[in-house]
Amino acid sequence: MSQKKPKTYKQIKEVWYKKLEKSGFKDIEKNEYRLKTYSKQLNKTKKLKDYESTRDYYYMVNQFLGCYKFKNKLEQVIWEYYSLGMSARKIAKILRKVKVSIKPNKDNVALIIKRLVEEMKKMYVIGYND
Repeated sequence: MSQKKPKTYKQIKEVWYKKLEKSGFKDIEKNEYRLKTYSKQLNKTKKLKDYESTRDYYYMVNQFLGCYKFKNKLEQVIWEYYSLGMSARKIAKILRKVKVSIKPNKDNVALIIKRLVEEMKKMYVIGYND
């Protein structure tokens, strides 16, 4: 006894939707015109993941601050400000007010931060052995 092959669009659609359901697929569309989950809800989920990633990153930044041997006090101060979420531009502006030895522009500060981020990545990938 063989099953009849679907002939209409509606029959074909029902067959495929049953196959998708068996495989664990979850459709976000309620029907062809409405979503089960609206974009605002999807955006909330994305924002939560972004928040968690940022939180985890700054946790690593703070851990690095506590255990890395900086070349000099200036590097450490720049990293401290960076660990508070400050931009290179804002850090440079603060450093200009206290008249540090390097030319404190955003590019110089950004280069130091970039180098330290690479050091941090190495430390967390390889592991920190003192």
